[in-house]
Amino acid sequence: MQIIKYIGLFYAVTLVLGCANVKRAVYDKEKRLELTHETKKTYAETPAGKDAKIKSAILGTAEKNLGVKYKYGGIHPKEGFDCSGLVYYAASANHIEVPRSSRSLADAAPHINWKSAGPGDLIFFGDRGKIDHVAIITKKRSNELWVIHSTSSRGVISENVLNSSYWNKRILFAIEFSKLLH
Repeated sequence: MQIIKYIGLFYAVTLVLGCANVKRAVYDKEKRLELTHETKKTYAETPAGKDAKIKSAILGTAEKNLGVKYKYGGIHPKEGFDCSGLVYYAASANHIEVPRSSRSLADAAPHINWKSAGPGDLIFFGDRGKIDHVAIITKKRSNELWVIHSTSSRGVISENVLNSSYWNKRILFAIEFSKLLH
């Protein structure tokens, strides 16, 4: 019985110590190949790692502004935000220059199907193809699409737009945030 304890302890220690330098596999969409990385530091230096860091920073800034009131044309938490003002502020706070309006944001990068977008990407809403709202995707699951956005009725909120009868029918497309940087 004592030997079984030692074998179990040996495997547990090996597992914990062995995971300190786990290889990561990352798929580079543009080059269409899988890259293997030895450490988190190496991953952070890749285009995918840099993209993930930027998106995380944008999301972090947006989340810090949950509850800020709505103000048409607003681009600062002290005055309030409109939808594109929140995106503009989150990018500016992270030293990234992006267009100011939802329409100009949509024109600044290639459109993708919103189902292909991920956390940190932008999703656009409108009616009959006319863009009138933008939000930042925070998480996506099979039947959930969570965003942070500034609405005229509730200010900056986080919500699952697939559960909203208003927003769900108005989803148009998305853009990858990283495409705004090129």
